[in-house]
Amino acid sequence: MRNLLTCLFFLGLLLCIASSRAQADEKKYEFKIQTVKAQPVMTVRFKVSTESGKISAKYAEVFTAVFTHVLSNGGQQSGAPFGRYHSIKVDELDIEAGLPVAKAIAGKGDIKASELPGGKVVTTVHYGPYEKLSNTHEALQKWVSEKGYKPTGGVWESYTTDPSEEKDQSKWQTKLFLPIAEKDTAKPK
Repeated sequence: MRNLLTCLFFLGLLLCIASSRAQADEKKYEFKIQTVKAQPVMTVRFKVSTESGKISAKYAEVFTAVFTHVLSNGGQQSGAPFGRYHSIKVDELDIEAGLPVAKAIAGKGDIKASELPGGKVVTTVHYGPYEKLSNTHEALQKWVSEKGYKPTGGVWESYTTDPSEEKDQSKWQTKLFLPIAEKDTAKPK
């Protein structure tokens, strides 16, 4: 009986710790509503499996190709690399990835001139490894829903920390942007 009570005590303690950590995770995000200007970008749009390692390998391939194209065609990078999610399914992602540029240049092959949308967005910052980004996405979607906003397009991530320069993943920062519609403040009739 004593062992059972001891086990129940520790199980309760573990549940309290887990609950406290979950609440602490929610509190670590700061959400801001901003108005952003449309941003010209050079991108490649692709679909990729959600299997481990597939996404990062594809990003590396795309960023290298876009960066090389921009530099070799007189373009000027004007911000951090990004990935925009047009569709998120359990086994596949539809992503547009690339670089912000000072002004659009001609594309070639899969590399296209495009634009990140201007307008109202909710932003937050993810701190840590990319493998944990889904937690930040979930917190962002929850916040938007709770506050009564409606997403109007795909969320994008801006990779502000260069992993080749900062090896400590706990110091990596990724800024998330989610386009939203104005809240409906009209009172029901």
